[in-house]
Order: sequence, then C-alpha cells, then structure tokens
Amino acid sequence: MKKTLRITGKILLWILGIIAGLVIISALSHNILNSMEKNKYKIGQTVHVDGKNMQAYVTGKGEKTIVLLSGLGTASPIADFMPLAESLSKDYKVVILENFGYGFSSTTKKERSNENIVNEIRTALKELEISGPYILMPHSISGIYSMYYAKKYPNEVEAIIGIDESVPNQTKTNKDEDMSSSLTLLNTLGILRDISYLSPSADDGMNQNNYYSEELVKLKNKATLWNTANVSIVNEMNTVNSNTKELYDVKYPNDLPVLAFLSKDTVDTEQEWLPLHEELISNDEIQKIETLSGGHYLHWTNADKIAEMTKEFISTHLK
Repeated sequence: MKKTLRITGKILLWILGIIAGLVIISALSHNILNSMEKNKYKIGQTVHVDGKNMQAYVTGKGEKTIVLLSGLGTASPIADFMPLAESLSKDYKVVILENFGYGFSSTTKKERSNENIVNEIRTALKELEISGPYILMPHSISGIYSMYYAKKYPNEVEAIIGIDESVPNQTKTNKDEDMSSSLTLLNTLGILRDISYLSPSADDGMNQNNYYSEELVKLKNKATLWNTANVSIVNEMNTVNSNTKELYDVKYPNDLPVLAFLSKDTVDTEQEWLPLHEELISNDEIQKIETLSGGHYLHWTNADKIAEMTKEFISTHLK
C-alpha cells in the first residue's frame, strides 16, 4: 500500500512538473511572439506619454482635425478605424490614438479614470504637434471620455461625432460587472493565445463589406492575442461605473455641435438606448442623432456613409 502511494505521489509530482513547465513555456513564447509580431505589423508612430509608449496613426491634411477614439477592449484601434480614417482623410487631418493597453501601446497600471485617460490623450496630441480645437469621434466607451474632455477643456473640443457611443446614465440602473484580475494572469501566461490555437475565433463580421485588407485583419487578430484582458483593459472595465457616475445627468454644452450615429441593432435591442442619447441634447439646432443600419461597430459596415454625413455636418455647423 505504501509503495503504491509513493508511486502515485511521484506520478502526481511529475504531472505537476510537466504542467508547470508547459505554463512557463507558454508564457515565454507568448512574450517573445508578442514582441516579434508587434515589430512585424507596426503601423503609425510612437509618442511618449507618462514615460510609456503610445501609438498613433495620422493621415490627411485638412484644416480641421478629427481624433478617433476606440471602444472598450478594441484590440487594435488603428486596424479597426483604418477604412473610416481613409475616407475622412480626403477632407480632414485624422488621428487614431491607441490608448494604453491597446494596439501597439504600452500597458499601464495607472487608474483608468476619465481624468487620466483624457490627460493622456491631450499629451499624445501635444507630442504629435497637432493643435486643437479637435473634433472628437469616439466609439462606444470613448463617448464618456469625450464628454469629460469637452466639459473640462471646452476650448480644445469644437465638436463630438459619436459612433454608437456610451452615455453616462446608461449605468444608473444597469451597472457593469467588474472583471476578475485573474484574466490578466491568463493573458500574461499566454493561455489565451494557447486557447486561440485550439479554438480559432469565428468571423466577427469585421470584414463583411470588404473594407479591410488582409493585412489589417491579420493585425486585428494578432492584437487580440496581445491585448485581450491585459491589466490596462481589465482596470478600465472596472472603472466604467465610476467614470459614468462622474458625469451622471450631464448634458452636452449648448454651444457644442454634436452628431451621434446610433446603431439600429442597438436601438432595436436596447429600449433605452435612443432616449439615453436624446436626454444629452441641450440644443437641437446643432446637436443631432442619426440611426444607421448595422451593429455596434458601425464603422465596420458604414465607413463611407459616416464620412459623407460627417462632412455634411461639419460644413453646416462648424466654421
């Protein structure tokens, strides 16, 4: 009996040792592959913000500057926004910023508060030597940061043009659940990359209108492996409730032109989505809502239409 227990114990130790070895190999290979892939696919230019690297992509030469700000967890904002940026760049200077934890940018453990994120955006634009005022074009959660930006630094924002953007009061009754920091460990150890090899993700509809090149799709898929559930994104998800609460019941300034592109899919499935956006309006002469067919990532399927309607709105409401 004792002999059997000793043998069983040795087998268990061997199994645990093998598992630990595989985890170490997974973590090392994940970090090596991350570095190699980022060097291979890197697009845009790097600026230094708070001692860390932040990636940006700048295109176009228009007199007005549109700053594209991504949704929460969008792995590669540069790839995600590229077709829309190309359409807008015919008339405007366009900047895509990859906040910390996104795309090619560094991660940070600094609190993902409205104040910190907006100050990082401002610093990045200054480092790029692009002066305001800016037209902010936020997707999803960046709608919150854009409202905060316009409220705190009104002279730097001349318009907000949102893409199914988040609004403060959406968490009044439906709080977002906190994400577990253990997911960050899965990212660090490369477990999420391992899972992707075993179970490749299905097509998420990003390229159903053939807006995206093969290289952009590859970049988006690789960035998903680099950035999913990293420390910055988990921390940002866990500050959604406090960031929205900071702006509860705030309306847009009545002299700020606003155009909100809402997804018909979102409006149809979330009864309060349209009313939540309508209650932000303080001046319906210059603040408009347009509903477009498509899902939450409207720019995946409506880039040209968004660019066309943006140009019309800017020419009508901005000097």
